[in-house]
Amino acid sequence: MNTITDAVKFYSHVLLFRFKGGSPREYRRQWDSYWRTVNATGPGGEVLWDNAPERASAEDMQRFAAHLDPGLPLVDLGCGNGRQSRFLARHFQRVIGVDVAPAAIELAQRETRGTPEEGKIDYRVWNGAVAGEAEALHAEIGDANIYMRTVFHCVQAPDRPCFVASLAALLGDRGTLYQIELNRSALDTFRKLPGDSPSGLPELVHKVVKNGIHPIGFSKQDQERYYPDDRWIVLDQGDAVAIETVRLGHGAPALVPANFLVLRPRRGRR
Repeated sequence: MNTITDAVKFYSHVLLFRFKGGSPREYRRQWDSYWRTVNATGPGGEVLWDNAPERASAEDMQRFAAHLDPGLPLVDLGCGNGRQSRFLARHFQRVIGVDVAPAAIELAQRETRGTPEEGKIDYRVWNGAVAGEAEALHAEIGDANIYMRTVFHCVQAPDRPCFVASLAALLGDRGTLYQIELNRSALDTFRKLPGDSPSGLPELVHKVVKNGIHPIGFSKQDQERYYPDDRWIVLDQGDAVAIETVRLGHGAPALVPANFLVLRPRRGRR
Protein backbone atom coordinates (compact mmCIF):
# COMPACT_ATOMS: atom_id res chain seq x y z
CA MET A 1 0.00 0.00 0.00
CA ASN A 2 2.36 2.68 -1.25
CA THR A 3 0.59 4.76 -3.91
CA ILE A 4 -1.69 7.77 -3.57
CA THR A 5 -4.55 5.61 -4.83
CA ASP A 6 -3.85 3.09 -2.10
CA ALA A 7 -3.85 5.83 0.53
CA VAL A 8 -7.15 7.27 -0.71
CA LYS A 9 -8.72 3.81 -0.67
CA PHE A 10 -7.46 3.18 2.85
CA TYR A 11 -8.55 6.48 4.41
CA SER A 12 -11.93 6.49 2.65
CA HIS A 13 -12.69 3.08 4.12
CA VAL A 14 -11.47 4.12 7.57
CA LEU A 15 -13.77 7.17 7.49
CA LEU A 16 -16.66 5.00 6.32
CA PHE A 17 -16.05 2.53 9.13
CA ARG A 18 -15.95 5.35 11.68
CA PHE A 19 -19.19 6.79 10.34
CA LYS A 20 -21.01 3.44 10.29
CA GLY A 21 -19.46 2.14 13.48
CA GLY A 22 -20.27 5.10 15.70
CA SER A 23 -18.09 6.18 18.59
CA PRO A 24 -14.94 4.05 19.01
CA ARG A 25 -15.81 4.04 22.73
CA GLU A 26 -18.77 1.70 22.19
CA TYR A 27 -16.53 -1.24 23.00
CA ARG A 28 -19.18 -3.82 23.84
CA ARG A 29 -21.25 -3.27 20.72
CA GLN A 30 -18.29 -3.11 18.34
CA TRP A 31 -16.37 -6.05 19.73
CA ASP A 32 -19.52 -8.13 20.00
CA SER A 33 -20.23 -7.34 16.34
CA TYR A 34 -16.69 -8.46 15.46
CA TRP A 35 -16.80 -11.74 17.37
CA ARG A 36 -20.17 -12.69 15.90
CA THR A 37 -18.55 -12.72 12.44
CA VAL A 38 -15.86 -15.22 13.48
CA ASN A 39 -16.35 -18.71 12.07
CA ALA A 40 -12.87 -20.20 12.56
CA THR A 41 -10.21 -19.64 15.21
CA GLY A 42 -6.61 -20.63 15.83
CA PRO A 43 -3.73 -20.75 13.36
CA GLY A 44 -5.29 -20.57 9.90
CA GLY A 45 -8.45 -19.03 11.36
CA GLU A 46 -10.05 -15.59 11.12
CA VAL A 47 -8.82 -13.98 14.36
CA LEU A 48 -5.71 -11.90 13.70
CA TRP A 49 -4.02 -12.43 17.09
CA ASP A 50 -5.27 -15.95 17.89
CA ASN A 51 -1.91 -17.62 17.55
CA ALA A 52 -0.77 -20.84 19.19
CA PRO A 53 0.27 -20.21 22.82
CA GLU A 54 3.84 -21.21 21.96
CA ARG A 55 4.01 -17.96 19.97
CA ALA A 56 1.98 -15.92 22.44
CA SER A 57 1.36 -16.50 26.15
CA ALA A 58 4.18 -19.03 26.51
CA GLU A 59 6.64 -16.35 25.38
CA ASP A 60 4.99 -13.84 27.71
CA MET A 61 5.28 -16.18 30.70
CA GLN A 62 9.04 -16.07 30.41
CA ARG A 63 8.82 -12.33 31.12
CA PHE A 64 6.25 -12.23 33.91
CA ALA A 65 6.15 -15.55 35.78
CA ALA A 66 8.94 -14.72 38.21
CA HIS A 67 7.18 -11.53 39.31
CA LEU A 68 3.73 -13.00 40.10
CA ASP A 69 2.38 -14.42 43.34
CA PRO A 70 1.30 -17.85 42.01
CA GLY A 71 -1.24 -18.21 44.80
CA LEU A 72 -3.44 -15.44 43.40
CA PRO A 73 -6.07 -15.87 40.69
CA LEU A 74 -4.96 -14.81 37.20
CA VAL A 75 -7.29 -12.59 35.19
CA ASP A 76 -6.86 -12.97 31.42
CA LEU A 77 -8.13 -9.51 30.46
CA GLY A 78 -9.42 -9.43 26.90
CA CYS A 79 -9.52 -13.21 26.71
CA GLY A 80 -11.40 -13.43 23.39
CA ASN A 81 -12.05 -17.07 22.56
CA GLY A 82 -9.94 -18.22 25.49
CA ARG A 83 -7.01 -19.81 23.69
CA GLN A 84 -4.41 -18.16 25.92
CA SER A 85 -6.64 -18.66 29.00
CA ARG A 86 -6.54 -22.40 28.45
CA PHE A 87 -2.75 -22.38 28.20
CA LEU A 88 -2.41 -20.22 31.32
CA ALA A 89 -4.69 -22.59 33.24
CA ARG A 90 -2.02 -25.26 32.86
CA HIS A 91 0.28 -23.09 34.97
CA PHE A 92 -2.06 -21.29 37.42
CA GLN A 93 -4.62 -22.72 39.81
CA ARG A 94 -7.42 -20.35 38.85
CA VAL A 95 -7.89 -18.30 35.67
CA ILE A 96 -10.73 -15.84 35.08
CA GLY A 97 -11.08 -14.90 31.43
CA VAL A 98 -12.86 -11.58 30.96
CA ASP A 99 -13.90 -9.83 27.77
CA VAL A 100 -16.12 -6.91 26.88
CA ALA A 101 -17.94 -8.91 24.18
CA PRO A 102 -20.62 -11.45 25.15
CA ALA A 103 -20.01 -13.24 21.83
CA ALA A 104 -16.34 -13.74 22.74
CA ILE A 105 -17.25 -15.22 26.11
CA GLU A 106 -19.79 -17.55 24.51
CA LEU A 107 -17.12 -18.74 22.07
CA ALA A 108 -14.53 -19.15 24.84
CA GLN A 109 -16.96 -21.28 26.83
CA ARG A 110 -17.69 -23.47 23.80
CA GLU A 111 -14.03 -23.95 22.91
CA THR A 112 -13.10 -24.71 26.54
CA ARG A 113 -15.90 -27.22 27.14
CA GLY A 114 -14.49 -30.72 27.48
CA THR A 115 -10.83 -29.64 27.70
CA PRO A 116 -8.57 -30.63 30.62
CA GLU A 117 -8.46 -26.97 31.68
CA GLU A 118 -12.23 -26.48 31.88
CA GLY A 119 -12.46 -26.86 35.65
CA LYS A 120 -9.84 -24.18 36.30
CA ILE A 121 -11.30 -21.40 34.13
CA ASP A 122 -14.25 -19.10 34.66
CA TYR A 123 -15.33 -16.68 31.91
CA ARG A 124 -17.06 -13.34 32.48
CA VAL A 125 -18.33 -10.40 30.42
CA TRP A 126 -16.48 -7.41 31.89
CA ASN A 127 -15.73 -3.84 30.85
CA GLY A 128 -12.78 -2.07 32.43
CA ALA A 129 -13.93 1.28 31.05
CA VAL A 130 -17.04 1.19 33.25
CA ALA A 131 -16.56 2.40 36.82
CA GLY A 132 -17.50 -0.16 39.46
CA GLU A 133 -17.07 -3.37 37.46
CA ALA A 134 -13.50 -3.92 38.72
CA GLU A 135 -14.49 -3.31 42.33
CA ALA A 136 -17.34 -5.82 42.01
CA LEU A 137 -15.03 -8.50 40.60
CA HIS A 138 -12.37 -7.77 43.22
CA ALA A 139 -14.97 -8.12 45.99
CA GLU A 140 -15.64 -11.63 44.67
CA ILE A 141 -12.14 -12.95 43.92
CA GLY A 142 -9.83 -10.72 46.00
CA ASP A 143 -6.43 -9.52 44.81
CA ALA A 144 -5.49 -10.94 41.42
CA ASN A 145 -2.71 -10.96 38.86
CA ILE A 146 -3.60 -9.65 35.38
CA TYR A 147 -2.45 -10.93 32.01
CA MET A 148 -3.37 -8.38 29.34
CA ARG A 149 -2.36 -9.02 25.75
CA THR A 150 -3.17 -6.33 23.16
CA VAL A 151 -6.09 -4.62 24.89
CA PHE A 152 -4.95 -1.18 26.08
CA HIS A 153 -4.07 -0.02 22.57
CA CYS A 154 -7.79 -0.11 21.67
CA VAL A 155 -8.93 1.85 24.74
CA GLN A 156 -9.65 5.44 23.70
CA ALA A 157 -8.00 8.36 25.51
CA PRO A 158 -11.10 9.56 27.47
CA ASP A 159 -11.53 6.05 28.95
CA ARG A 160 -7.91 5.34 29.80
CA PRO A 161 -7.87 6.89 33.32
CA CYS A 162 -10.92 4.81 34.32
CA PHE A 163 -9.41 1.73 32.69
CA VAL A 164 -6.16 2.09 34.65
CA ALA A 165 -8.12 2.62 37.86
CA SER A 166 -9.96 -0.64 37.09
CA LEU A 167 -6.64 -2.46 36.68
CA ALA A 168 -5.42 -1.14 40.03
CA ALA A 169 -8.66 -2.13 41.73
CA LEU A 170 -8.37 -5.71 40.44
CA LEU A 171 -4.72 -5.99 41.43
CA GLY A 172 -5.29 -4.83 44.99
CA ASP A 173 -2.22 -4.86 47.23
CA ARG A 174 -0.62 -8.11 46.04
CA GLY A 175 -1.40 -8.48 42.32
CA THR A 176 0.98 -7.89 39.41
CA LEU A 177 0.07 -6.71 35.91
CA TYR A 178 1.64 -7.96 32.71
CA GLN A 179 0.69 -6.11 29.56
CA ILE A 180 1.98 -6.44 26.02
CA GLU A 181 0.69 -3.86 23.56
CA LEU A 182 1.04 -2.84 19.94
CA ASN A 183 2.97 0.38 19.62
CA ARG A 184 1.79 3.38 17.63
CA SER A 185 3.50 2.24 14.42
CA ALA A 186 1.53 -1.02 14.27
CA LEU A 187 -1.00 0.22 11.72
CA ASP A 188 1.81 1.37 9.42
CA THR A 189 3.23 -2.14 9.62
CA PHE A 190 -0.08 -3.61 8.46
CA ARG A 191 -0.42 -1.04 5.67
CA LYS A 192 2.93 -2.14 4.23
CA LEU A 193 1.80 -5.76 3.92
CA PRO A 194 0.09 -7.16 0.82
CA GLY A 195 -3.59 -6.25 1.10
CA ASP A 196 -6.45 -8.57 0.20
CA SER A 197 -9.45 -6.51 1.32
CA PRO A 198 -11.45 -3.51 0.02
CA SER A 199 -9.46 -1.15 2.29
CA GLY A 200 -6.11 -2.47 1.05
CA LEU A 201 -5.32 -3.91 4.48
CA PRO A 202 -4.84 -7.62 5.11
CA GLU A 203 -8.32 -9.12 5.36
CA LEU A 204 -7.97 -10.12 9.01
CA VAL A 205 -7.07 -6.53 9.95
CA HIS A 206 -9.89 -5.18 7.77
CA LYS A 207 -12.26 -7.53 9.61
CA VAL A 208 -11.43 -5.71 12.88
CA VAL A 209 -11.55 -2.07 11.81
CA LYS A 210 -14.69 -2.40 9.69
CA ASN A 211 -16.64 -2.83 12.94
CA GLY A 212 -15.64 0.68 14.04
CA ILE A 213 -12.84 -0.49 16.33
CA HIS A 214 -10.11 2.14 16.48
CA PRO A 215 -6.67 0.91 17.65
CA ILE A 216 -4.42 3.81 18.70
CA GLY A 217 -1.39 2.00 20.09
CA PHE A 218 0.54 2.32 23.34
CA SER A 219 3.74 4.37 23.58
CA LYS A 220 6.41 5.33 26.10
CA GLN A 221 4.52 8.61 26.58
CA ASP A 222 1.38 6.61 27.38
CA GLN A 223 3.33 4.66 29.98
CA GLU A 224 4.53 7.87 31.63
CA ARG A 225 1.02 9.33 31.60
CA TYR A 226 -1.02 6.35 32.79
CA TYR A 227 1.54 4.49 34.90
CA PRO A 228 3.46 7.37 36.55
CA ASP A 229 6.38 6.46 38.78
CA ASP A 230 4.72 7.89 41.88
CA ARG A 231 1.83 5.42 41.53
CA TRP A 232 3.33 2.36 39.83
CA ILE A 233 6.43 0.22 40.27
CA VAL A 234 7.88 -1.09 37.00
CA LEU A 235 9.39 -4.54 37.56
CA ASP A 236 10.42 -5.19 33.96
CA GLN A 237 9.83 -3.67 30.54
CA GLY A 238 10.91 -3.98 26.94
CA ASP A 239 10.43 -2.26 23.61
CA ALA A 240 12.23 -4.58 21.20
CA VAL A 241 9.46 -7.19 21.05
CA ALA A 242 6.90 -8.19 18.44
CA ILE A 243 3.53 -9.88 18.36
CA GLU A 244 3.19 -12.60 15.76
CA THR A 245 -0.17 -12.78 14.01
CA VAL A 246 -1.72 -15.87 12.51
CA ARG A 247 -0.94 -16.53 8.84
CA LEU A 248 -2.31 -13.73 6.66
CA GLY A 249 -3.56 -13.76 3.09
CA HIS A 250 -0.09 -13.48 1.58
CA GLY A 251 0.83 -16.79 3.20
CA ALA A 252 2.90 -15.70 6.19
CA PRO A 253 2.30 -14.22 9.65
CA ALA A 254 3.19 -10.61 10.43
CA LEU A 255 5.52 -9.49 13.19
CA VAL A 256 3.96 -6.36 14.65
CA PRO A 257 6.09 -4.01 16.80
CA ALA A 258 5.07 -4.06 20.45
CA ASN A 259 6.18 -3.26 23.98
CA PHE A 260 5.65 -4.93 27.33
CA LEU A 261 5.46 -3.93 30.98
CA VAL A 262 5.43 -5.85 34.25
CA LEU A 263 4.25 -3.59 37.05
CA ARG A 264 2.19 -3.19 40.18
CA PRO A 265 0.59 -0.26 42.00
CA ARG A 266 2.46 1.35 44.86
CA ARG A 267 0.76 0.47 48.10
CA GLY A 268 -1.59 3.13 49.32
CA ARG A 269 -1.57 4.91 45.93
CA ARG A 270 -4.32 3.04 44.09
